[in-house]
Amino acid sequence: MEKTFTVNVPDDLWVDAWTENKTTSYTYNGPETLNVVVSLEGDFDVITWSDGEIDRTIDEEKEQLVTIDANTDTGVAYHFWHAADEWEYTYDTITNHDDSTHEEINNPRLQDIYDPKWTPADGWSLDPIYKATETLGEVLAQERLAYVVKYDDAYDFDADTQAIIDTFKTNVQTYLDSMATVYPWRYETLDQSAVPKVPATLVTVFNDLPHIG
Repeated sequence: MEKTFTVNVPDDLWVDAWTENKTTSYTYNGPETLNVVVSLEGDFDVITWSDGEIDRTIDEEKEQLVTIDANTDTGVAYHFWHAADEWEYTYDTITNHDDSTHEEINNPRLQDIYDPKWTPADGWSLDPIYKATETLGEVLAQERLAYVVKYDDAYDFDADTQAIIDTFKTNVQTYLDSMATVYPWRYETLDQSAVPKVPATLVTVFNDLPHIG
C-alpha cells in the first residue's frame, strides 16, 4: 500500500519547542500490516519485527506480539519499514552566538524526529526525540547561582553586600537568558569564561557564616 502522511516537527530538531506549527510529510510504501514483538518489562522496548510471521518463540510472560496497521498507524509503520532507506540530507548554515557556524539538517528523516512507542494502555504512538539542551556553562552558572541564593535566602546582609548579591543574580540570569537557544550539538567547543563568577567578597562573607547544608 502507499499512503502519504503528515507529522508535526519541533521548532528546532531535538528541542522540546513546538510554537511554530511546523509539519512535514512522508510517503509510506509497504505492507498493510507489520508484526512486532515488544517487551512487557520496563519501557515496552521493541525486540524484533517482521512483515510476515515472527520466526521465533515468544515468551508470553515477558513479550507480546503486536500488529501495526499501516492504514491507521502509518507513521509507526513507516518508521520500521523505511528505516534502512537511503536519505540525502540537506542543510542550513546557522551562525551561532559566538560567530561559529553549524550545518543544521533541514530535511530530517522521521527516524530523526520520533521513536515508535507501544504501551498496553495507548497502543502505538510516535514519541519525540529530545537531546539535552543545557550546556556545561549553564550548569556551572546555575550551581554558582544556587550557592549565592542559598545564603541570600537564609540571612539579612548589609546594603553593600546585598547590592553585590543582587548584581550577581541579575548577571547570572542575563547569562542564562542569552544561552536559551545555545544547543550543545551546534558547537565544537563552548567558551565558559563568560559564566559570571561569584565575587570574592561574597565568598569571604559566606565563609564567616555558619555552613548551610
